[in-house]
Amino acid sequence: MLKDNRGRQITKPFEIRGAHVTAVASLTTGTAATLLSGDASYFLDLIQVSLANSSTVSASVSLTSDGTTLRTYQIPAGDTLVINYNIPISQLTKNVPWLVDMEDITGTTVTVEAEFIKN
Repeated sequence: MLKDNRGRQITKPFEIRGAHVTAVASLTTGTAATLLSGDASYFLDLIQVSLANSSTVSASVSLTSDGTTLRTYQIPAGDTLVINYNIPISQLTKNVPWLVDMEDITGTTVTVEAEFIKN
């Protein structure tokens, strides 16, 4: 238990050392890709996501876990979105992957990078 110099208990939203996991996936077709494999011992909660669209058209990317779409992102053509979550997006079930998917757009590549915390 952490306490400040006055004896008050300190709580942190998450612990980084040893619990931080990163992931990268590229989407080029309408086929879902595994962003991060599941972990049988921990929930892998999303704390940050970056989506880079290298094409000349906008794209919509869905983030799912255990068959449920948790977020959908609209990425303008040639742009990058970076989203930090003050409260992590909770994984619904242990030991299932995080997936990313987009519609099938010819000549479009979206790179998704994410950071997770083990809980």
